Amino acid sequence: MHIWILAKREKFDIYENTRFQEVAKSLGIVFRMVAPEDCEIIATRGGRKSIHIERLEVDQLPDCLITRTGSGTTYFASAVIRHLERLDTFVLNTSVAIAHAMDKMETIQMLAAENIPVPKTILAKHPLDIEFIENEFSYPLILKKVSGSEGKGIVLCRDSEQLQDTAELLDENLNVILQECISNSLGRDVRVFVVGGRAIGAMERTAKKGSFKANYSAGGTVKTIKLTPEMEWLAVESARIIGLDIAGVDLLFDNDGFQVCEVNSAPYFEGFEEATGIDIPKAIYDFASVRLEGTMQSVNTE
Repeated sequence: MHIWILAKREKFDIYENTRFQEVAKSLGIVFRMVAPEDCEIIATRGGRKSIHIERLEVDQLPDCLITRTGSGTTYFASAVIRHLERLDTFVLNTSVAIAHAMDKMETIQMLAAENIPVPKTILAKHPLDIEFIENEFSYPLILKKVSGSEGKGIVLCRDSEQLQDTAELLDENLNVILQECISNSLGRDVRVFVVGGRAIGAMERTAKKGSFKANYSAGGTVKTIKLTPEMEWLAVESARIIGLDIAGVDLLFDNDGFQVCEVNSAPYFEGFEEATGIDIPKAIYDFASVRLEGTMQSVNTE
């Protein structure tokens, strides 16, 4: 099996990409890290040799492309992903699914339309209509950028003054959403990892002292947690609705169950592996192998 990982060059050496490389080597997988900024793509009628990396023409396309650009997926990265999709490379995750997941408002809209429990969410206008917002929400409330990861670009507004002060700092071209604060989950949540339509494990994340952000990358602590049928169903359904084969689904503790907070297309998993002991790259490679074998069998029987 021949695998490419698509990631920004500056992210080549982070934990996740290093793990992908280590596990690929142990499994005998042909592996290559590819940066979108190193690619040249050519739309042409003839042949498959229409992509160059570092100015060299690619002779053999991968069997599978694993996308790790996530919320930082640029137009150019999306174009590279689409190009490989159209050259019949199996892509995890697809360009369309990544676009859905990048937009937190669209994610909430898609989930709500399928009756998935989600926090009440408003797409903010500039300037903020404080009176309207206060008619819809009670404090505290969450303000976050429409696109982002690792807990960055999220503010907890405890009162009208703080909301107004935060709003005044925002660029009018920055799209933000406002969400109700689920008090039972303030400073803690559950991350469920989904691969190929199956929830393979879950961890509980708890924020460091003085913070409300439970992200491992923001200093939060993690521990394994038993998957309940509700967690599993919410995570798998959310990934399916957004169109993701690989997803990190974040669940908030509510009074009578859980609400889905976010669905991530390129979830970090250092904390997840630490908490659960689950080998994430192997799970993804195993899924890719099964899918590719199924595709080959389908082709051979036609």
